[in-house]
Amino acid sequence: MTRKRWLRVAIIVCVELGVLLWPFSYLSSPRWEVLVVDKEGKPRVGANVRLEYTNYSAENASHELTLQTDENGRVEFPDTQGRANLMARAFHTALAARKGIHASFGRHASVFVFGNDGEYEGSAVENGYDVDWQGSPRSMRSRIVVR
Repeated sequence: MTRKRWLRVAIIVCVELGVLLWPFSYLSSPRWEVLVVDKEGKPRVGANVRLEYTNYSAENASHELTLQTDENGRVEFPDTQGRANLMARAFHTALAARKGIHASFGRHASVFVFGNDGEYEGSAVENGYDVDWQGSPRSMRSRIVVR
């Protein structure tokens, strides 16, 4: 192999490695506004609201953030950004795929309310199902009725 050809190959390999190892940003969880009310529709003040999120295709960890509702029963979670390179994404996608039909892929987030040793609890529900954010939209609004 000539020196010029060797240099071309080395440059191509370096560029490809750079692309594979460069961490790209992505939206980990949306901006999420939550209103917490009791069965009568009155705001629940000081309720613990937890946001849980993970990206099964980019990491092997889940994240959580717990905030308390204000005097209007509201809490707002800021959006969060993650970073992962293509190698990590391929690796974690392959790890998730090993779980077969029980595998989860991509970004997921959810919110729920809890407190006082089980005195009250609830989750964001839409059409009878718990809300599971899966990468879009960039912002969410939920109303949670505590039980």
